Amino acid sequence: MSKLYVVGIGPGGLNHMTFEARQAIEDADVIVGYQAYLDFIEPLLAGKVLYSSGMMREVERCSQALTIAASGKTVALVSSGDAGIYGMAGLALELADEPDAPYGDVEVVVVPGVSAVQAAASVLGAPLMHDFAVISLSDLLTPLEKIRKRLKAAAEADFVVALYNPRSKGRTTQIEEAAAILTAARGPQVPVGIVRNACRDGEERIITTLGEMLNHPIDMFSLVIVGNASTRLCKDGRIVTPRGYATRGDSQNPNRRKRGAVAASDAPVPDPHALMFCGTGSDVGKSVLAAGFCRILKRHGLSVAPFKSQNMALNSVVTPEGGEIGRAQGVQAEACGIAPHTDMNPILLKPNSDTGSQVIVQGKVVRNMGVKEYNAFKPEAFMKVEESFQRLRERYSFIVMEGAGSIAEINLREHDIANLKVAAMAGAPVILIADIDRGGVFAQIVGTIELLTPEEKALVKGVIINKFRGDASLLASGIEYVEQRTGVPVLGVLPWFKGLALPEEDSVALQRKPAAPKELQSGEKLRVGVVRLPRISNYTDFSALEAEPDVELYYIHSPWLVETMDLVIVPGTKSTIADLVAIREQGIADAISSYRGPVVGICGGYQMLGVTVNDPDRVESSLESTEGLGLLDVVTTMLKEKQTHQVEGKLLPAGQEVAPGCGPSVAGYEIHMGESVLGRDASPFARISSRSGTVTELEEGAVSADGRVFGTYLHGIFDNHGFRTAFLNRIRRQKGMPEQAEAALAPDPFDQLAAHMEKHLDLERIFQICGISPLRVPPLQPSPSRGVHAALPPRENGQKPILLPPEGGGREGGSESTVA
Repeated sequence: MSKLYVVGIGPGGLNHMTFEARQAIEDADVIVGYQAYLDFIEPLLAGKVLYSSGMMREVERCSQALTIAASGKTVALVSSGDAGIYGMAGLALELADEPDAPYGDVEVVVVPGVSAVQAAASVLGAPLMHDFAVISLSDLLTPLEKIRKRLKAAAEADFVVALYNPRSKGRTTQIEEAAAILTAARGPQVPVGIVRNACRDGEERIITTLGEMLNHPIDMFSLVIVGNASTRLCKDGRIVTPRGYATRGDSQNPNRRKRGAVAASDAPVPDPHALMFCGTGSDVGKSVLAAGFCRILKRHGLSVAPFKSQNMALNSVVTPEGGEIGRAQGVQAEACGIAPHTDMNPILLKPNSDTGSQVIVQGKVVRNMGVKEYNAFKPEAFMKVEESFQRLRERYSFIVMEGAGSIAEINLREHDIANLKVAAMAGAPVILIADIDRGGVFAQIVGTIELLTPEEKALVKGVIINKFRGDASLLASGIEYVEQRTGVPVLGVLPWFKGLALPEEDSVALQRKPAAPKELQSGEKLRVGVVRLPRISNYTDFSALEAEPDVELYYIHSPWLVETMDLVIVPGTKSTIADLVAIREQGIADAISSYRGPVVGICGGYQMLGVTVNDPDRVESSLESTEGLGLLDVVTTMLKEKQTHQVEGKLLPAGQEVAPGCGPSVAGYEIHMGESVLGRDASPFARISSRSGTVTELEEGAVSADGRVFGTYLHGIFDNHGFRTAFLNRIRRQKGMPEQAEAALAPDPFDQLAAHMEKHLDLERIFQICGISPLRVPPLQPSPSRGVHAALPPRENGQKPILLPPEGGGREGGSESTVA
C-alpha cells in the first residue's frame, strides 16, 4: 500500500519541525505543496520531485497528491502549522473517502506539527493555559452569521479566543465585529496579543488591550489572541492565563498567604461576570458596598453596571429615557460612570399604604397592588427581571448585583424574586453583608446561613462584616468560629467610614432622623423642618441641606415645632390627598398655614400648598376634591398618567427673587401624577427648556406674591449648589447669620469609598470569587474632585445630581402586611 504523508511543518523554520515530519519528507519520493511553504523547507528537498501551486488551489493540490500516491509513489503533502488544524489533513481525508474515489490503496498518514496558535502563544507567553477557542474570521468557507454566533458563544463562555485570518485586503470588517462582540462581554481592558509571522523571519509581537486592539496593524499573516476574565500581564510584559493551580491551597503553593478557612470558596463559580451583595437584614450596607465595588471595577478598566431585581424604596430617580428606578441604582450607575437605565432596577415598589404598593416595571407604572395580587403577579415580574438582566449582560462585561433585606426570610422563599433566586438565575456568587453596629453580628451570619437550603448555601462565597468601630483584631476568635461553623470565609471587617455624608434610601434609615431640636434658643444654626408625612417620598431631596455646616434639619410631626423653625418644607409624597388629610387631622396643616416664615413645597408638598387638590378619576383616593393649605394660588388636578422626566430649565423672575443673586440655570427631575394651574396671585417659578432630552417651553412651579412661599415639581432643586446657597443666604440674612459661600470642591466620594474598601477587604479573594484577576489591570488612578454636597454632578442631559444612600433598602417584604 502506497502512502500519502500530510505533513505539518510548523511555523516555517526547520528548527520547529518534529522528527516525524522531517522523516516523512525524507521518505517521500514526491513533495506537493504551496510554494511559499516549500521555500521554508528547501534544504530538505534535494533530489525530490516537486509539485507546487498557489493560493486558493488546495483541492487541486490534495487531488494531485492522492493521484500520485495511488500510482505507487510515496508522497508528502506539505501543510503549514499543524496539518489537522486549518490544514490539509481534513481535505485529504475527505477526498480519499468520497464514493468511487480511485485512492483506495493509499494510506493517508497525518503528521502533526506546531500549529500557528501554539507558535503565537509561545511568543506571547502562556495565554492558552486554560480553555480556549480558535475561530477563523474568513467567510470564504464559513457563513459570516455562523462566525458571529461562534464569537458570541465563545465570548459568553469566557474562553480565551484565538482569531485566525483576522483581516485581508478584501475583508476588513470581521475583526471589528469580533472586537465589538468580545468587548461587550469582557470590557476593554482584557489583554490581547497580536503576533505576525510567529516563529519565522520577520516575527512581530504586539501586546495591547481589547479596547486598543484595532489601533494596531493586523493582516492575514497575523494571529490575534484575546484573553479571558483571568488573563493578565506578567511583570516582564508577557501574557498568562492562570490555570488555577494557585487556588488549590497552601500545600501546593507555599507562597500563598494563609487565609484560615475554606477551600470550598475557591471553587470555580458558574459565571465570572456577576457578583451579588446580599444582607443579613435591611440597612446593613448592601447599596454602599455595591456602589463601592462598582467604582473599584470601573477604575480597574471593566465596563460595569448595577442591578437590583426588586427594590422597595421611598426614594427614586428618573432615567434619561424617562423611566423610574430606585435611587440606589441611579447612584450605583454613577459609580460605574454610566447613565442609569430602567434595566438596572426592573421592579420598583413604592409603598402607598400599609398593605399595598405602586408597582413599577421597567420604569413604568403598572398599577397599585396588595400582597396577594403582587404575589400572583411575581412570575410575570420575574420574566421582566430575567429580560432586563440579560440585556445588561449583553452590554457590560460585569454586573454588580444587590439583594433586598435578608436572604433568610424563609417565609418569603417561595415568592423570592429579589435575592438568591436571582443570584441563581444570573449564575452569580453571593457575598453576605452583616452589620456589626446593630449587635449580634456572629449570630446574624451563622443564623442566616443555617436557614438556607444546601443549594442556597452553595451560592454564598464570602462574608463582609460592616460598620465596625474599634480594634478588628478583637473579632479574630469569632471570625474563626464563623468560618469553621459555616465553611464560608470572612473577606474583611469594614470600619465605619465617616468620610462621606451619604443620604439614605428607605424608611429604616428615615427612622433615625432627628424629629425635634434639643434646644430651642440657639441662634447659631438655621433650623429647617421637613414635615414627616405618613407617605413621604424622595426625602433625599434634603440631603444637600443636611450637609450645610450651619443647618440643623429635622423631620417634624408635631404642630408646635413648626413655629420653632426658620424654614418649613412640605416634601414629596406617594399620596397627596391622604397625607393632606393626615396632617390636617394632626394639626400640622393649621400650624403651617399660620406660620409666617418661608415655606417650600416639593412635588406633592407643592400640590398641598395650593388652594385645592382635585381627583376626579379617583387616582389617589375616594375623595373627589380636598382643600389645600391655601399658601399658593394654585389648583391641582390628579391625572392617570405619571410624569417622569429629567429636566433642565431657568429660573423666572419670581424664582430668582426666592434666591437672590444665583444664576438662572437649574436641573432636577419630575415624578408626579398631577397638573397644577396657577391663579393670578401666583407667579411661575421656572421655565423648563428640556424634558427627558426633548426641547420644550413649559412654565413650572409657583411663587407667592410676597415671595415667602414657593413650590416646585423639581426634585433635587436643592442639589443645585448656586440656588441652594443663595436661597439659604436669604434666610441667613433675615436671621442675622453670616452668609456662606458656595460649596468648594472635594474628593470624589466614590473614590474615597473604593479606597476604603480596598484597604480593609480581601480584594484578591473577592476578585478570585468573581473570576477577575487583579493583576491584569494598570494601577488605579484617582478620579477628579467634585462638589462637597453632591456626590454626582449634573449630566449633560440634565440628570440631577444624586447622593449615595448607605443602604439599598427595599426588603422583599419583612412582614405579610406589605407588598413584597
